[in-house]
Amino acid sequence: MNKINTGFDVVQNIISGKWKSIILYQLGYEQKRTKDLLKICEGVSHKVLNEQLKQMQQDGLVNRAVYADEVPIRVEYSISDYGRTLLPLLKEMCDAGDNHLKREGITAGNNTICEHSKSL
Repeated sequence: MNKINTGFDVVQNIISGKWKSIILYQLGYEQKRTKDLLKICEGVSHKVLNEQLKQMQQDGLVNRAVYADEVPIRVEYSISDYGRTLLPLLKEMCDAGDNHLKREGITAGNNTICEHSKSL
């Protein structure tokens, strides 16, 4: 683990990785299955998604529910109370990114990732 000097370092470490902030932001609005997250995170492999989800579970950001009584077994992820505390920061990141794209005259390739920020 990296040396921790500030609260900024802590947050940067727990949401580091290409997909963690997107996953957490999406789970902030409704629980999702792995297949749903694979659709949202265009280009992520199943292996990498599972690794990121596992790390986020270990950090206490997400919850994993297994419905073993169903066939096939259903697994759903939801945001934890601790993970929910990061939603305002993630909303600000989406808004800042959208503003930057507008400033540069660029159209986002996947507009669905930040769509919830408009409703907050």
